[in-house]
Amino acid sequence: MLRFTACGLALFLLGACPVIAGAADPKPAALPAAPAAWTSAEQIQTIRNEVGKTTGKEAGADALRQGALRLEEALVYLDRPDVRELGTGSPYLYFRGHDVRYDLARLYARLGMKAQAIAALDAAQRYVWMPDMAARLAKDEAFAGLRGEPGFEQVLRRSDIAGRLWKGPAADVPYRDKLGVEERIAGLTQFWSEARASFAYFDHVPELDWDRVYLDYLPKVMAAESTRDYYQVLMQLAPLLRDGHTNIYPPKELAPGFFTRPPLATVLVEDRVLVERVDSAALRAKVAAGDEIVAIDGMPVHRYAEERVAPYVSASTGQDRKVRTYSYQLLAGDAARPVALTLRDAAGRERTVEVARGGYGDVKKPAPFALRMLPGGIAYFALDHLESKAAVSAFEQALPEIMKAKALVIDVRANGGGSTGFGWDILCYLSSTPIPNAPQYVRADDPYLRAQGGAGVVIWKPLTSSTSRAAVPARPQVFGGKVAVLTGPRTFSAAEDFVLAFNGLKRGVTVGESTAGSTGQPLFMQLPGGGMARICVKRDLAPDGRDFVGTGIAPDVPASQTVQAARAGRDLVLERALAALGGG
Repeated sequence: MLRFTACGLALFLLGACPVIAGAADPKPAALPAAPAAWTSAEQIQTIRNEVGKTTGKEAGADALRQGALRLEEALVYLDRPDVRELGTGSPYLYFRGHDVRYDLARLYARLGMKAQAIAALDAAQRYVWMPDMAARLAKDEAFAGLRGEPGFEQVLRRSDIAGRLWKGPAADVPYRDKLGVEERIAGLTQFWSEARASFAYFDHVPELDWDRVYLDYLPKVMAAESTRDYYQVLMQLAPLLRDGHTNIYPPKELAPGFFTRPPLATVLVEDRVLVERVDSAALRAKVAAGDEIVAIDGMPVHRYAEERVAPYVSASTGQDRKVRTYSYQLLAGDAARPVALTLRDAAGRERTVEVARGGYGDVKKPAPFALRMLPGGIAYFALDHLESKAAVSAFEQALPEIMKAKALVIDVRANGGGSTGFGWDILCYLSSTPIPNAPQYVRADDPYLRAQGGAGVVIWKPLTSSTSRAAVPARPQVFGGKVAVLTGPRTFSAAEDFVLAFNGLKRGVTVGESTAGSTGQPLFMQLPGGGMARICVKRDLAPDGRDFVGTGIAPDVPASQTVQAARAGRDLVLERALAALGGG
């Protein structure tokens, strides 16, 4: 842990050093070299934690003064020019400047040093306005003696601004069957303006005139007779941006009328729509895996998909669009309305069945994680999501068997993503090499630059460097055999980050089809009536700097399924992977 030379908050705020009476006068000393930003931030956090332990509710004045002195020393270090420069590229280090000042304000307030406490809070707000800070300050008993002080009330008012600024003018409007026209316009404006300010991929839709879109949709939302009609219109807005992480969702009261699906999975194979799986025993009496869907509600399936489904599909690539149109959203609709499916079996016989969208009590879906041993000593692990620690736990439970195998297949073809970190946790069991970071960018458009005549400039701020590598925790066991990862168009978001990292580690081969080509950080927002929306605000590149969002990550070994193989129960992608591993 660093030991900092003492000079307090006074240098920054009050013009006197030190603030705490009795502290030694500082002596000039050579400044140590600034360490890495992350290390600096961790050292400051350690000091905050230690001070917190010694300044609890029962702490006396001496303990509070000593704690304040340590925090003042930390501020001197944070305010050094070289450390401040590090903080400009590291949010984690930058926000320590706020956090230490907040902690210090609490100690000053408890010591009865009102002016210093208010000055510390005021300085903290030069770093960030936090939307929950007003409520936090109002409830914190450490500041009880400041209530009613003009300076403290000003801090509270300023804190409240952040909570109001980005929420949206009609975000708090509750669900009603019919929203007011002003509320409907406010929802459109909220989504449109957030996208204009922050959306990361306007270059993927260069022909789109976003201003014209607003003017086109304004009369549509004004004419919507009901809240359902309103969201029926609004949900066609997000797909115009052609991004899988940019969507509009209706209120929960309306969701069953839009998103209820019968318990069966469909897939587009060789331009034909097949039933891939039926998850209800009752439904299997009508529909079988391998059946081809040739019509829906009497309309040819491709025409139905283009007219009834595609307008509501937000997708980043052609393969992503097909998956969403023909798998995830094809049969979604009103829970109260059954869907008529015209099916063709392997012998060419056709039949039409009426299928309820909901009401099944015997649905049983495949486990999201599964291990099985294949001939030739090859372990197969299905990794169908990265949404929680459960993904890592499942892999760890399978690890003893995997360690006995000669080779490993990890199947992420059905992995819709989750958290990138969970994927990295799994990769730690395949390699001890640090994982290469992929470059990431966000818009940092500068209003000051626009005011100086730079209107129209879009500035890209890097979040990571392609040359940096993420440290990984040491694992007691690391699998050293050959590895293949199966990919496809349903490999999405954090699962694509997993594939990128796997490729960067050069740990094995990928087999299958290109991934969905959609990852990023979505910004969520509330819409009128309880609806939600999200907008992708982060650009991601491969570790070598190439684009993959909008194209997908191509496999090392291309392989795809056929109708004949699917109906025969064969998995051609897995078979090709086994051949690549030398197992068949």
